[in-house]
This record gives sequence, structure tokens and C-alpha cells, in this order.
Amino acid sequence: MIRQKRLRKSVTLTDAQSKRLYELSEFDGTDPVEHAMRAIDEYLKKQKLDFTPPKEKDISAEFKDRSGDPNIQGAVWLSGTVDRYEFSALITKVPTKSAIDKGKISKLSIWDPVILQNTNSFIGSCIVNYDRGWDIKPSKLAEPYFNKVKVLLDSSAEKFIKKKTFR
Repeated sequence: MIRQKRLRKSVTLTDAQSKRLYELSEFDGTDPVEHAMRAIDEYLKKQKLDFTPPKEKDISAEFKDRSGDPNIQGAVWLSGTVDRYEFSALITKVPTKSAIDKGKISKLSIWDPVILQNTNSFIGSCIVNYDRGWDIKPSKLAEPYFNKVKVLLDSSAEKFIKKKTFR
């Protein structure tokens, strides 16, 4: 096992890398931190960071299951998929202050099932999590998925709450 040293908070170097960095610094008289910063900048320049999230119209979202909440009168749990992600939401009969945008979505989680299976960490696999307040706000990459699910929930919530039969 290779023991690692921390040069900066976000950069971890092995002993061999640290030794090589100090040798290089002795050779040209430059501070080792300056060498590390240049290497990081060079690495980042080579990365392709021009990822654009999909457009909402290209994202598919559908319900898989619904069930009533025995603890909250008139509330329903809805779950489904949005492209490769899964979601679960608690919808209330009336709008509340603690819901998203003071509406009817009281709880909402969107997660990657592959990451959940590999890590066994629900919060670690979430791209969005709202539980009467934001735990994980949608990032720019997650925003189209969040918007698609929110539109689906807002447009369908009434029909699921009015139905008296829950699975």
C-alpha cells in the first residue's frame, strides 16, 4: 500500500511524487507548491469540461409506484424514474410552507441507483434531496432532471391525491 502525503487540501501525493517534486524544486530553485500548481493547471487545461446537461425535452420521466402515507392524511408517496435516475416524493393535499416553493412537494429525492448499489449510501447517491428544506440543491447538471420531475409531480399530484385507492 502506498502511503500518501497531503500537499494541499485537495491534492494528495505519494512519497515518490513528493520526493520527485522536491528534487525538481532543488534543480530549478522554484517552490514545490509552485510546481504543484503548474501541474494542476496543466492537467485542468487538458480536461474536457464542456459537458452540457441534456435539455428537459430530451429527458423522460414516469411514475412507477404510489402509496398513501398512513401518518399524513391526504398525502401520497410517488416514485418513478427520470432517465437513469430514480425519484421518490411525498405530495401533500394542500400547499405547505415547508414544501418546495411553498407548494405540495414536501419531500423529494432523486438518486443514481448504480451509485446507491455500489456505495450503499443513499445520501451519497442523491443528486437532489429536499426534506422540508434543501439538503442537496440541484446543481447545474442535475437541474434539468429536477425540473422534469417537478413538472411531472405538479401536473399529476392532484389526480393521485384524489384517488382513494393506493397500491
